[in-house]
This record gives sequence, structure tokens and C-alpha cells, in this order.
Amino acid sequence: MKAKRIVKNLCIASLVGLTTFNCEGSGEPEGSSEPETLRFYVGSSDGKLEYSIFLCELDLKSSQFEVVDSFAGAKGPSYLAFSPDRKFLYAIDNTVSDPETGHMTVTSFGINKENSHLEYLNSQSSQGAGPCHIHCNKKGTYLFTANYSTGNVAAFPLSKSGEILPASSVQQSSGTGPVTRRQGGPHTHYVSLDPKENYLLSPDLGSDKVLVYAFDRKTGILTPNPVQPFFEMAPGAGPRHLVFHPSGDFVYVVNELNSTVTACRYEKENGTLTRLNAVSTVEENYEGTKYPAAVRMHPNGNYVYASTRGDMNSIAVYKVDEEGDFFRIQVMEDVPVWPRDFNIDPSGHYLLAAGERSHEIELFNIDGESGKLSRAQIKTQLPAPGCILFID
Repeated sequence: MKAKRIVKNLCIASLVGLTTFNCEGSGEPEGSSEPETLRFYVGSSDGKLEYSIFLCELDLKSSQFEVVDSFAGAKGPSYLAFSPDRKFLYAIDNTVSDPETGHMTVTSFGINKENSHLEYLNSQSSQGAGPCHIHCNKKGTYLFTANYSTGNVAAFPLSKSGEILPASSVQQSSGTGPVTRRQGGPHTHYVSLDPKENYLLSPDLGSDKVLVYAFDRKTGILTPNPVQPFFEMAPGAGPRHLVFHPSGDFVYVVNELNSTVTACRYEKENGTLTRLNAVSTVEENYEGTKYPAAVRMHPNGNYVYASTRGDMNSIAVYKVDEEGDFFRIQVMEDVPVWPRDFNIDPSGHYLLAAGERSHEIELFNIDGESGKLSRAQIKTQLPAPGCILFID
């Protein structure tokens, strides 16, 4: 499928000079420097769009957003993932692959290294309904997906040319939670291998568990971790996404239903979790609607960020101590409406927030010393942005 050109400099709003800041002594990753441009893909959750993946560029010197191109091949690709060598892009795809089961799709694209354009490669059944997250291993040999509606996870071998092969393993979750409207059954929402890639972790919003599967790299088979098949969250927490600390010693789980982030210690040798502490994503006295969505870690490992959708729409910033405990230091309010996703650029200087319902993306500066956010006063319009994936 060929790409379709769309108008450049799409709906640029409030373009103001960027704030500069001093990063000395900030604990920035070694070799990091402030970029001149940010290049990224955006996956839209709008299932009516034919051209639903956008290639974007932001010139930080001129404060100019440019939508370089858009690509067809996936329906409502609200989550994207790279292969480790950046030769391929993988997307969840709400195209029904089997009308009898209602199972949907995962889709692969080749990436042109010269211009980052996408070329459709193939699609495969996601082995469930409502795929909502995908993850690729470090060698680019396996892809994993979480199917929200059917509450299962699946592993897929990948060919050397980037095609997704039939699933090598499917694991079905079970259980319910006290929030009957949302927890009548399992709803796996996210998948990620641990840093050593021995275990796959998957938050199950429906059963208040973080599922832990041992992963056999030779066969692609997932099996429940015999030491700890799941870590039980607080009743009604609704775990949604998680992120590993760069050290691999800690995991931070964002909980959609009780509006918290839970810090856990992670034992690399046996894939087990133990609770450290939990902190609200909003001020404790806030009474409006609040549904956390995404959680990210700063590249330097000192800060955690979590978005909350609802009446206010916000991104919380947390400081992490040496023992993995953390505490909230900021709630940036009035971010783009319904921030289903946000991402931090590889240098750690900038954060882009995607407002799924306001159809906009906004840029924020990250202070190098405190980790706090400030507005760069740069926004652009895109239809229902569901995922932001930076191009290194």
C-alpha cells in the first residue's frame, strides 16, 4: 500500500519560542543533548480513517510542526512498536480477521531508512478481540500483544523480513474485580518483557492482577511463572500500563480505576513483584472524573510520569528515590483532552502529550534539574492521536 501525502504544517497553533534550560548536574543520560528536531509517528484510534498512521516532525528552532506523510494499512492503530533495528513498525489493527470469533489483527510495515515512509508488509490474527498494546523483543524475533476484550495475551514469531507469523503461544487470563461495570471479566491491557527478557508482564484491568509469564525464547511459548503467576493489586485498582526502571529493579504500574501509580520491587532472577508504595495521580481532594492511562519513565531513571483523563486532564510527575519509592511533585493540569498517551523524547528534554478527544498534540519542556513540566506553547491538530512513537 502506498503512502498518501497530506498538507504540511497542519493546524499549527500558538507557536512561541521554546524555553531553554540548564542540564548540568541533572542526571541526564550520558551523551544526551538537546535535539534540533523531533521526528515521530502517531497512531490514530479513529477506526474510520484510511490513512491512520502519521509521520510528523517538529523543528524546535523555528517551532514549526510538519505532518510529513500519512499511511494506510491498519484500522485504528492506537498503539505502535518498532523492531529494535528500526527496520519495521508494528501496529495493533482493529480489522476483524475472523468474523466467527471476532478476533482482530496485528500488522507489520517496512520502514524506508531514507525517509521513514511505511510500506505495508502483512497482517496476522491477534488471537483475540480488542488488541490494545504490542511489544517487540530486543532481537526483533517476537512480537507480543494484549487483547483487552477477550482478556488474553499472545506471542508471535517474526520473520527476518519483518512479517508477523502465526502465534506461537496464547495465554488466557481469568477473574473479576469489584468494579462490576469495568471488571466483569479479564481485560489484559499491556504487555512488556522484563529487561532480561525472561518474563512477560501484563496488567489485567479486569482482575486486578499483573500477570507474569515465563518466556521461552527458543519456542516462543509463554507459561505462567511458577514462582508468582500474578501479582495481586488493590481491589478495584484496575491496572492498565506499567514501566520498568532503567535498572530493572523496580516497576511502576498505573491503575485506571483507583487513579494511582503503584511502585513495586522486581526480582530479576525469578520474575516476582513486591509492593513498595502507591501514590494518587491527582490531588487527593480532587472529586472529578479521573481515569489514568499511560505511564512513562524519564531516561535518567529519576522521574515517573502518568497521565489522567477526565474532567481536568493532567500529567503527574513523581520523584523516584534510590529504593524505588516515589512521591508526586507536580500535577500539570489542562493538558490535551483525554491524554490516552504521551511520550518522552530519547534525550529526556521534551514530552509530547496526545489528546485523543481534543484531536491535538502539545509539547512540554522537561526541566533538567527537577523533572517538572512547563508549557512550550506549541500545539498541532491530528485526528484522535492514540500513540506517539519517537524516531531515534
